Amino acid sequence: LEQADIGRAVGLVAGTDDDANNQSIIMTARELNPDLFVVPRANHLDNQELFDAVDAHIVMHPSSIDANRIRVLLATPLLTEFESYALHQEDAWACELVSRIAAIVHEHVPHVWEVQVDDAHAHAVCDSAARGGVVSLGSLLRDPRDRERRLPAIALLFLHNNQRELLPSDEVRLRKGDRVLFCGRVCARTRMRWTLQNIHALNYSMTGGSLPEGAVWRWLSSFRRGKRKGSVSRS
Repeated sequence: LEQADIGRAVGLVAGTDDDANNQSIIMTARELNPDLFVVPRANHLDNQELFDAVDAHIVMHPSSIDANRIRVLLATPLLTEFESYALHQEDAWACELVSRIAAIVHEHVPHVWEVQVDDAHAHAVCDSAARGGVVSLGSLLRDPRDRERRLPAIALLFLHNNQRELLPSDEVRLRKGDRVLFCGRVCARTRMRWTLQNIHALNYSMTGGSLPEGAVWRWLSSFRRGKRKGSVSRS
């Protein structure tokens, strides 16, 4: 520790596979530098009380980290594919992506989610496509409360008929069976669900208006159009 100039260090991670060694490292380091930010690795959950005694700032549990990662991968299987493709990209590409994500999430933790275009998860998109509508990826990234505002999210990976596209553009057309991996803030996912499932929200995002649904709304829309035409004719 002295050879590593522990006296000038800001933080220390004790990450061996022996809990007793990690505790000893933390205790010795704190004697040399009481202001250290310390993070020990706890290999066995039964030893939690040992690390509580050294008053560590954060205790790293490999088993919990693995469990959380598995949980994320199960919920977003496209994330694994994205990571494998991203590993083969240039450093400049990675730096630009990190900058884009940082600009979107600011101080928030990035949230990753997957959208599957099917009747259960994207009813409005499937319904619009069945009617001949062209739903673009950019439509999902518009705020359904104000389409002039973009949701704080970006598309990381687009999958269509086993064809994959990294960082797809807003012009990409969505079809039933497609899958998209997004990254952004949690609020973006919540608002995107509204666009995915509500035909009025989707129409507003796409065109700025909402098509009337149901016999009463269609009648009212027709009645209003008739009144406007009558006013124009009289003038």
